Amino acid sequence: MPQHWRKADNRLGLLFIAPFVAAALVFMVYPVAESVRMAFYYIDPLNPDGQRYAGLANFETVLRDPLFWSSFRNAAYWTFVSIILQTVVGVAFALLLHLPLRGISVFRGLLLFPYIVPTVVIALCWQWMLTPDGIVNHLLRAAGIIDENIYWLSKPDMAMLSTIMLNVWKYTPFVTICVLARLQTVPTELYDAARVDGAGVTRRFWDITLPQLAEVLAVVVVFRTIWTFNKFEEIYLLTRGGPGTSTYNLAIYSFEQSIANLRMGVGAATGVIMMMMLFLGSILYIRLFRFQEDA
Repeated sequence: MPQHWRKADNRLGLLFIAPFVAAALVFMVYPVAESVRMAFYYIDPLNPDGQRYAGLANFETVLRDPLFWSSFRNAAYWTFVSIILQTVVGVAFALLLHLPLRGISVFRGLLLFPYIVPTVVIALCWQWMLTPDGIVNHLLRAAGIIDENIYWLSKPDMAMLSTIMLNVWKYTPFVTICVLARLQTVPTELYDAARVDGAGVTRRFWDITLPQLAEVLAVVVVFRTIWTFNKFEEIYLLTRGGPGTSTYNLAIYSFEQSIANLRMGVGAATGVIMMMMLFLGSILYIRLFRFQEDA
C-alpha cells in the first residue's frame, strides 16, 4: 500500500473515532475528574463561590458515619446475591435457548423485553404488583402457598428480597445473551467426542461447557458487579432505601448526602470511595481468575 494511502486511512480512522473520544471526555472523564476534585472541598451549592479546600475531611466524615457502613453492607449483600442469581439463571436460560428447537428464535427475542423496558416503568409495575392486595399475593393465595398477604415492601427482609428480584429479572437477559453468544461458538466436535466416550449431560456440562464459558463469565461478573454495586434507580424507586435503612445502599447514601443534605463534598467522597472499592475488587477478581486458569 502506498505511503500516502496509509496516511489517508489513518486520518480517516481518527475522524471516525473523534466523536466517541469527545463524548467520552465530556460524559465520562470530566465527571469522574470533577467528582474527585469535589471530594476534597467543602461546597455550598447555594453559593457558587462558597468552596474551600477540605483536605481529607470529607473522607473522614464518610468513614466515621455508621450509616455509610450500614449502606456498604446492604450494597455488598444486594450485589452478591443479585450476581449469583443472575449468573445461575442466565446460564440456565442460555442453555435452554441454545437447544435446536423450532421457534426458539422467538423466545430469544422475548428474552430482551425486561432489558429494554425503562427502569421507571418496571419499578412502578413492581410496586403495584407487590402491594398487600397486589397480583403477587393474589396468585400465591390462589395457589395455596400463603394464607395471609405478604408485606413485600414494608418488612426489611422482604424489601431487600424484592429489590434483588427486580434486579435479577431486569438484568439476567444481559448474562443470557453473553453466554448464549459464547455457546454458539463452542465446537460441536467436543460434545461428539464426549458422547463417544460415554459422558452424560452433567459430565459434558462440567468438563466442556463450563470451561468454555469461563472467560465470558469472568467478564460478565465483573461488569455486572460494577453496575449492580452502583445501582441507584431500582432501589430508590421501589423502596427509597426503606423500610428504615434496610435497603439503603451506597448510591442512595451518596445521593442523599449531595442532594438532600447539600453536602456535595461528602457525596463526592462517597463516590470516590465506591470507585476505589470497585477498582480494587475488579483487579483482585481478575487476578484470582487468571491464577485459577493458569493452574
